[in-house]
Amino acid sequence: MPTNNTTPTSSRTVQASWLALADLLSLSIGLITAAILSRYMTTAEYGTYRQIIYVYTTLLLVFSLGMPNAYSYFLAKAPIEEGRDIVRRLTMIFMCLAIIFSSVLFFGADIIASILDNRLLTVNLKYFAITPILLMPVIGVKNILIVYGMSKTIIIYAISGNLFTIVCTVIPVVIFSYGTTGAVIGFVASSFATCIIGLYISVLPFKNINSRNSNLATKDIFNFSLPIFTSNMYGLIITSASPFFVSRYFGVDDFATYANGYRELPFASMVILPTARILLPEFSRMSKSGIITKELVILWKNVIFKSAAIIYPLTIFSCLFATEIMSSIYGDKYSDAAPLFIIATLVNFIRIVPYMPIMLALGKGRQFANSHLFTAILLVGLDILSIALFPTLTSIAVCTTLSRIICFIILITLISKVLNTKAKDIFPWGDITKFLWSSVAACIVARIIVCHLVHINVFATLILGFIISGILYFVIQHYLGVSYSTILKPLLSALKKQKNSK
Repeated sequence: MPTNNTTPTSSRTVQASWLALADLLSLSIGLITAAILSRYMTTAEYGTYRQIIYVYTTLLLVFSLGMPNAYSYFLAKAPIEEGRDIVRRLTMIFMCLAIIFSSVLFFGADIIASILDNRLLTVNLKYFAITPILLMPVIGVKNILIVYGMSKTIIIYAISGNLFTIVCTVIPVVIFSYGTTGAVIGFVASSFATCIIGLYISVLPFKNINSRNSNLATKDIFNFSLPIFTSNMYGLIITSASPFFVSRYFGVDDFATYANGYRELPFASMVILPTARILLPEFSRMSKSGIITKELVILWKNVIFKSAAIIYPLTIFSCLFATEIMSSIYGDKYSDAAPLFIIATLVNFIRIVPYMPIMLALGKGRQFANSHLFTAILLVGLDILSIALFPTLTSIAVCTTLSRIICFIILITLISKVLNTKAKDIFPWGDITKFLWSSVAACIVARIIVCHLVHINVFATLILGFIISGILYFVIQHYLGVSYSTILKPLLSALKKQKNSK
């Protein structure tokens, strides 16, 4: 039976690992889909499809009202008997918001197409308009399963949903050559399947539970979500400003290049997002029991250590092999997007821990929102200057990365003040430095070796470079006294225990 007890450290690691695997599957399917569509669609068709996804993800921040995290926050504090009622209330709220969202997409398609200067968007946005009604009611499925320790079930959800997505989206384009419209209709079909599966899974934690009504009021949900919604509005500007300027002033072909090139590292999100989902209910429990400072700082530093151990070597490798990565995934016509990929990757040197869970747990939602407001204003100003003085995709990418790094620095400063400590004391600087320089040394040597090999294609270059850099990295780490068993031990112990129980 699912439990609502505090999660021990090893259990957190295991849950985060299952979530990371689920996100890896999702991100892999996303990359596979993008890789196939990039090769079988013209840049105009693919750029239009990417614009539709951009419009959806951008407006989703508006119409979700910052409430997906409400699942984790309120379910973690309530008895499991009240869980079904809380889920039902949140699902109904999201359904109402989804209807409004879909109406905006359908009736506002002409306006959106005009703003982005692409008339092909009009009809395709109308086909796509039903998607929010299908996906928003199941937006909190992962959060529900996390709270009740059912992270492995997320794997089933991720595999099924993503397989439907890749099959339904790719087949109309590859086999029937239906272009953008075929991809859009396929995406809608896969969303319907995801909705059915998600609604079924969302009630599994409450099976055989004597449910009762919750005292949770709708106003409590909105009071919790308001600071998140406010920061999301600023985040909306941060995430959408640069793509908007690219779409408006550079055209749909350059938008396709920017969309493929300026992407965050998939493995960074694979580490950060599951950790954030685990930490929010954990910090929520800490705040309820009054355990705020000492244990929270220990948990914070432990997360940074583990995140940097994974993200730093992969970040350095991606920077040094960016051209091969772009060519391998999207084809040679997108190899020029490599500089954009490098610029987007740089942000991960500081983005090694999720900031939102700890800010919300400490009651600093307004400060979290204000930091994003400052970043949004800064980014828009920099983008306008870039368009006026240096109208290139590279300059737009630099503006975005610089703004995000400044935002993270502000958040670190705020957190250190709330914890009544110095910013330098909440980071394991010694370990981070070891990870960084070990990564640089290993990847540079790997780059030099593969550059001296002849008659080797991009796929072989990537594989060989990854193997060489990986071996060198672990050897260097061993001599520096850093053991990865610290990171893997909780997961391996749990898996061994599960195997023995069978």
